[in-house]
Amino acid sequence: MLAYSYLCNRKLIKDNSFLTHRMRKKRKNNHSIKYDRTVVLAPFNERLAPEKRTEKAIELSELITKIATHIICYTIVYHQDLLKDERLSIAHAFLQRMTTTHMCNHKLTAEGLVYQFEGESFELHEEYKTMTLTRTVYEHLAMFYFLYELPKTDEQRNIVWKYWQINGKKNLLDNTDELSTPSEEQQTIIEDIEKLRSDIMNTSIDNQCKQKLDEWTKVSNRPYNGSIEFVENEDKNDVRRIPYSQAWKYLFNNKEMALLYRHLSMHCHPAYHGLIQYQSQSLSDQGSDGIPLYLSTSLLAYLCRLFLKQIPNGRDIIKKAFDDYERFIFDSLAQK
Repeated sequence: MLAYSYLCNRKLIKDNSFLTHRMRKKRKNNHSIKYDRTVVLAPFNERLAPEKRTEKAIELSELITKIATHIICYTIVYHQDLLKDERLSIAHAFLQRMTTTHMCNHKLTAEGLVYQFEGESFELHEEYKTMTLTRTVYEHLAMFYFLYELPKTDEQRNIVWKYWQINGKKNLLDNTDELSTPSEEQQTIIEDIEKLRSDIMNTSIDNQCKQKLDEWTKVSNRPYNGSIEFVENEDKNDVRRIPYSQAWKYLFNNKEMALLYRHLSMHCHPAYHGLIQYQSQSLSDQGSDGIPLYLSTSLLAYLCRLFLKQIPNGRDIIKKAFDDYERFIFDSLAQK
């Protein structure tokens, strides 16, 4: 079974729909496109030899890694004053962690893995070796979007930020008996959570939202791996929780992308179907080896675009350092 048959059978990879739907729209609206967009989809081109498809994925990754590291270093050197703000500093941390994770993905894909047995080297063909890294990149992009892009007002942004902090602090608490006396360290964390909860309750949001947030943020309730969104429901303001598995709705607005997180998770956890696919994968590269890296590249480019929106005249950072063609590749991968 091919590494991506689970997705191919549902036409996600085969149709390249997660990128082509945007590209077709651009072609319709702009007939004077300067460059051929098929270069961005080369890793999916079945007319190319498998090793060539992987090579193209590595080339695209090299460019986006170069752009991401340029943005990181430029911000440190020329925007040190902005990094004094906690939110921008954490946004920068998002970009750094995603970039280093992606670089590990790139290294594994480009260099592969080798077993040593009885004095001999066995090159390991493993189409799933970077899945965990790609999934991590996906989750970082999703949370960055929920924190910095999705909230519509400053108040919503502050509440989402505090909700995120609360869940992070809950993860530091031991799941011990509620009747036991918390340690001094745990008590400090509990007090911090209660302060954040109080800040949320003192905002001007509707009572229905406050009731939900009050319940969700209680110390006694387990932390939630996701974020929240404020919405209008029957002319009333409401709030709902968003799991990572639903991030595709916000990041791509394409139903077929719903399969992506599920597929990444299947090959990151000891799931039955994931291990069955692992054991039945091809013994040679059939063109799918570079796809996890390609997805990671696209997700990293997307986050770079969102991060640049947090910096005054952020787009100029790459405009001055990269030529038109390089920026074309970047924009195509960044879902712009």
